[in-house]
Amino acid sequence: MKGLSGLLQFFIGFILGVAMFVGGISLASYLIFNRFAANPEKPLFPEEQSQPKDDKPSPTGTASPQASPKPSPSPSPTEELPSGAYKAKVIWNGGLNVRTEPDSNSDALVTINYSDEVVVLTTQGEWSKLRVEGTEGWVRSGNLEKLATP
Repeated sequence: MKGLSGLLQFFIGFILGVAMFVGGISLASYLIFNRFAANPEKPLFPEEQSQPKDDKPSPTGTASPQASPKPSPSPSPTEELPSGAYKAKVIWNGGLNVRTEPDSNSDALVTINYSDEVVVLTTQGEWSKLRVEGTEGWVRSGNLEKLATP
């Protein structure tokens, strides 16, 4: 009887040890591979930094001497925000679809890119209603970061 009890303890201990080992390996693998699954930051190439989107490079790579300088745009007046609204920026690296309803199955109105600024009008659960380029729609709140107000 005493031998059976020791043998039973050995098997239970062995099974628990294997379960703990497999669980530890699984947890470590999850933590390591989860880091590789994160999207990297969107690269910003030198050509994008130095050249505005509206300007087209000349075929020779230098500006022609006959080109007249473009007037600098006047600063736009600060936009009045509705009460309770705030500015935010997109922190999801892949950009976001602005949807017609607070539902991931609803139609997409426009797409906004990483680091674009938007005006958040209201929040409903995990969804935020926002205004971007005159269009109002919904995105998931976790993909936005509130900007500090001046």
